[in-house]
Amino acid sequence: MGAQAGAIFALRATRRQRLPTLFSGDGLALLGIDPGRLTLVETGSEVEMLRAGLEAARCPGVSMVLMESEGRFADYDLTASRRLVLAAEASGVTILLLRGDAEQRSSGAQTRWSIRSAPSVPLEADAPGLPAVEAELLRCRSGPAGGRWLLSWDAEHGCFRDRDAGERDGQPSVPGAVVPFSRLRTDAGSDSQRQVA
Repeated sequence: MGAQAGAIFALRATRRQRLPTLFSGDGLALLGIDPGRLTLVETGSEVEMLRAGLEAARCPGVSMVLMESEGRFADYDLTASRRLVLAAEASGVTILLLRGDAEQRSSGAQTRWSIRSAPSVPLEADAPGLPAVEAELLRCRSGPAGGRWLLSWDAEHGCFRDRDAGERDGQPSVPGAVVPFSRLRTDAGSDSQRQVA
């Protein structure tokens, strides 16, 4: 089953988070993702969230599993992360773990990113600019880490673009280093890179 038809599971524990992810059907549509593919799951605990995420990741009809936690998340250890990696490799499901207000720790993840909000570039007449984020690749099992990108939303093409393309900090930009949302929009094939963070 292609990723276009695959389900997207978004999981979180029911304990209150300061800044929980809120999904917008219009926002998903702007990314080229059919909101009807999204299933929201709230579990009683983070352990249950990990179990449910693992089961979803083992299903070939699922294209992505997104789990969200805040704070320490002690149950996400090397064993739990390795199980998620193995499930993703076996089924081709992309797994993303969003950890807010959390310390870095070892895991079996393919990549580890730090994402922060960034100032936007004002539009004409000092109108508020488009959303911007700073993305830093902290760890990459299949290549070098340490890249940092300042990304601005490109509403016309439905993706984030490197705002500082060209020379930056004495180092050239790395073309193609930023992963587009196309994996969720179309069938990217079995040899596409999976990310577990």
